[in-house]
Amino acid sequence: MKIGFIGAGKVGTSLGIFFKNNGLSLSGYFSRSEASSQNAANLTESCLFSDISALIKASNLVLITTGDDQISSVVNQIAQLSCLTENHTLIHTSGALSTDLFDPIKAIGCGLCSLHPIMSFSDIINAAENLSSTVFTLEGNKNGLADVEKILEITANPYFIINKEHKVLYHAAACILSNYLVTLMNSGFGLLKATGIAADQITKAFMPLITATLGNIENSGTVNALTGPLVRGDENTITAHVQAIKIQSPEFLPLYQTMGLATIDMIKDKRIDTKKYDQLTKILS
Repeated sequence: MKIGFIGAGKVGTSLGIFFKNNGLSLSGYFSRSEASSQNAANLTESCLFSDISALIKASNLVLITTGDDQISSVVNQIAQLSCLTENHTLIHTSGALSTDLFDPIKAIGCGLCSLHPIMSFSDIINAAENLSSTVFTLEGNKNGLADVEKILEITANPYFIINKEHKVLYHAAACILSNYLVTLMNSGFGLLKATGIAADQITKAFMPLITATLGNIENSGTVNALTGPLVRGDENTITAHVQAIKIQSPEFLPLYQTMGLATIDMIKDKRIDTKKYDQLTKILS
């Protein structure tokens, strides 16, 4: 089984390194940037292809690892060629998009699958290492799922299979957990800067608190991991927070109120009673 990549960015290159390290055979890479393709081919000891047709003919499984906005264009290019057969499996790695993108080549009868790693790709080498502990989400037809499941059995990665109708909701959740977590951290850091703490000291000082909280979530779940004034029902402290933010950093008040209301919704009738919930709602509103 030969695996080829259309797209030689962080995702395609990291996956290629990971697959190679797990004994899978790679045909190589094609991308708009010859330099990127050459770099990915070098890192995976595979080949550089000058056109899509040649890569497909040399591969059994073809992964489209371009940006989401380029996948349809690549599929349309493939549809104009005569190299894809029913024995191929075509895969894309978009989290939000389904295999409906493959409609132009659906009649060929090949395997079709979307393979999304639940992981952030900020650096190729670190991402390739982190893939060993990554869970994947799959969606596709019978043959496509079967081929991708074989790969993940070899790499020993767990995976989910979801319906295509749920891909966008799934991706929105992933964005909250990854992208918006960064936004939340940045907002907290912004409030800390307003206290006069040096910006270059904040991350190091508060990372133990952040990582401890993530560990608590992993071990106990969100409701039981929660600590602080809301779960204690400390109305005086929450009132003081609101007043201080309103006066000193008002741009952060809507976020504080929104997150506070979402938090008490999470713990209502679990860790605070209805009376306390109503009192905190008034303060946060």
